[in-house]
Amino acid sequence: MKKWSDKLIKLSREYLNYDGTHVKSIKGQFGILNIDNENQTYTITLKSTNQELAFNSVDDIIKSGWVVD
Repeated sequence: MKKWSDKLIKLSREYLNYDGTHVKSIKGQFGILNIDNENQTYTITLKSTNQELAFNSVDDIIKSGWVVD
């Protein structure tokens, strides 16, 4: 199974706290991260379809195969 490097995961833990960060998935998808600080939610909008994926934490994002691009 394909896996991101530990270095990239560590970098992602830092940068996934910034709204507007460009992200990529282990499945080859690309998106932009939007953070709603008031509601503590993270949304990735896919660049190819504008579909939105919702997450509750940076850890959830990384566990789902997403990292900074």
